[in-house]
Amino acid sequence: MQTITATLETKLKKKPVCSSELQPTEMIAVPIGKCYGIDEIEPADGGHSKITLAANSGTFYIFNQHWDGLYTISKQQADAIFGSDISSDLLKDLNQCLIRYQINTPARMRHFLSQIAHESGGLQWLRELDDGSYLEGRDDLGNINPGDGPRFKGAGVIQLTGRSNYEALSKLLADPRVMEGCDYVATTYPFTSAGFWWHNNDMNSYCDEGATVEQVTKCVNGGYNGLDDRQHYYNKACEVLR
Repeated sequence: MQTITATLETKLKKKPVCSSELQPTEMIAVPIGKCYGIDEIEPADGGHSKITLAANSGTFYIFNQHWDGLYTISKQQADAIFGSDISSDLLKDLNQCLIRYQINTPARMRHFLSQIAHESGGLQWLRELDDGSYLEGRDDLGNINPGDGPRFKGAGVIQLTGRSNYEALSKLLADPRVMEGCDYVATTYPFTSAGFWWHNNDMNSYCDEGATVEQVTKCVNGGYNGLDDRQHYYNKACEVLR
């Protein structure tokens, strides 16, 4: 769960508009320093974010500049970094990923976004192009049943691969449908599945230590494949996320 804190007296609003345009019943006054736990957050109009408070306490709009602890990316920012038009469903999963895995500083976001931009070809590929038959019988990946190779081939912007990894993600998200396989994960959790790998490999700490693009690439790729392209995306992310 993410926590946000009011940096001045502000409002929780039922619509993403100026407070002067709302009725008193459409907003809640918030004192400076007030904290809220939130389960979901996504960009909204006019510099606002749409938040769902923890424990099903309601959905509201907040003005981003009035709060600490927000870390989302807008459609305009994502489009500029990836060089393509991100859909609303993809943007929602991306922001949920940033929240869930605390990819919440400029350094963490720049490295994560630049790596997934390269790995997915600017969001062109959300699933492995191979049919996955070469993964049949890979018991090191948990592929112990006939058909596991194609079913659990690489999915998402950093390709989640193998029955064991799918099972771990399914358990974390409490979503049994993850076990339907590649198409479901690539469609529903293309970024969340990548954040799962990022978190399991403690990449946030690595970024916090000042890792370079070359060093992060070695962790993600096992070598330096596509280093120039990754650096290109990183430079774009630095321009967009200041």
